[in-house]
Parts: sequence; structure tokens; C-alpha cells
Amino acid sequence: MAETRDRVALVGAGPMGLAAAKVMAEQGVAFQGFEMHSDVGGLWDIDAPRSTMYESAHLISSKTMTEFADFPMRDEVAEYPSHREMKRYFSDFADHFDLRRHYRFGAEVIEVTPLGEDGAGWR
Repeated sequence: MAETRDRVALVGAGPMGLAAAKVMAEQGVAFQGFEMHSDVGGLWDIDAPRSTMYESAHLISSKTMTEFADFPMRDEVAEYPSHREMKRYFSDFADHFDLRRHYRFGAEVIEVTPLGEDGAGWR
């Protein structure tokens, strides 16, 4: 069972997990991210365990309505990106903001319990 002494445990490296990781890193919040798969992308990664993505999947909103405000998608990305383009976008986002270093990949979270009552970390 893995333990972390960081005050915040962040589960998942999909779009929302990465957004949360970016904000916490920018604000100096000590956190440890956990991701079941070997890389970022969440459900957009068709190769991830439990992904429900299918080969012909595309985003149903435009890239300009979906991209993070401070990290636009590449010019060559289709207006309605495929799942592979979305996976690459989240990978690029993680690289640009150096987020992977905060994550333990291949870590399935089944239960989270605090280490002591003073918020010393998580098991």
C-alpha cells in the first residue's frame, strides 16, 4: 500500500485531474497524483484500463470551446478532434506544465485513508 506525505491526494490524470494538478502546482499546494494507467489522458486514452473510448470517437464540441484557456490546441488539430488528438493534447498539456512528475502511474486507488489526525499524509 503506497503512502504519501503530501497534504492532497489527487486521483486521476484525465482532463480534470490535469487541470487540478496545474492549479495546485501553480499555487504551491503539496499534492501527489495517482493514475491507474501508465500515462495521462484518462478516458481519452483508448489504451487505458476501463476506457470506454471507441476508435471513431471525436469531440462533439469545437476545439476552441474545449481547450484550456491558457493552452490552445495545435493549429493542425481538427475543429472537432479525434480521441487520438485529444490524448495528444492532454499529453502536451502535461509536458508543458511539467505535471507528470507529480503522479504515480500504474497506481489503482481503491481506498484513501489519512495518516493520523493532523493531515500528515495519505495511505
